[in-house]
Amino acid sequence: VEDELRRGLRKYRAQSGTIIVMEPATGAVLAMANLPTYDPNDLASADATAFQNMAISAQYEPGSVFKVITAAAALDTGVVTPTQKLTDTGSIAVGERVILNSSRAAWGAVDMTEALARSLNVITAQWALLLGSDTFYRYVDRFGFGQVTEIDLGGEVYGLIKTPRSTTWSQSDLGTNSFGQGLAVTPIQMINAVAAIANGGKLMRPYVVGARVADGAVQY
Repeated sequence: VEDELRRGLRKYRAQSGTIIVMEPATGAVLAMANLPTYDPNDLASADATAFQNMAISAQYEPGSVFKVITAAAALDTGVVTPTQKLTDTGSIAVGERVILNSSRAAWGAVDMTEALARSLNVITAQWALLLGSDTFYRYVDRFGFGQVTEIDLGGEVYGLIKTPRSTTWSQSDLGTNSFGQGLAVTPIQMINAVAAIANGGKLMRPYVVGARVADGAVQY
């Protein structure tokens, strides 16, 4: 995993990165890596920022990967079916903001599969509008965003989710949040939520320690 992360950072000329490998059915973290890192044998010369476990304590704007959460909510509530087509005109006004696709193109009538494959912001915003703000943010909460996963590591943070109960929230946030803008998550929250989809909708508590063993017996 660390080798793949190094290759990814070189390829995309990124300053830092995180990879987590998780087993969806159990929440077991099989691998976790952050770069840049430090040599534990030479702490004196290490950059203090490298001591932070970004996998659980770095907040970032997830962007289009969050569309799978909105799609899952839309499917689960039945406001959209997998084959139902919505019309992408290239833009949509949500609140006081006009939302565009990243390509600035319009794709016409598309179903959910094509909308996700083309990563269409306009269609994703339509799913959120069909859900309505109360239902959309209820699913955001049920997927574990805005709260700690309770992984067995120190330093986990909550992320940042605005809801209609927040004084700074506006209707346009519903549109932008649907495709992962205007909110903050942690890498462990994001992988845990996507793993729940792979796990038939069951959200697990991620963990690193499989068991504690003393004198040949597992300690609970």
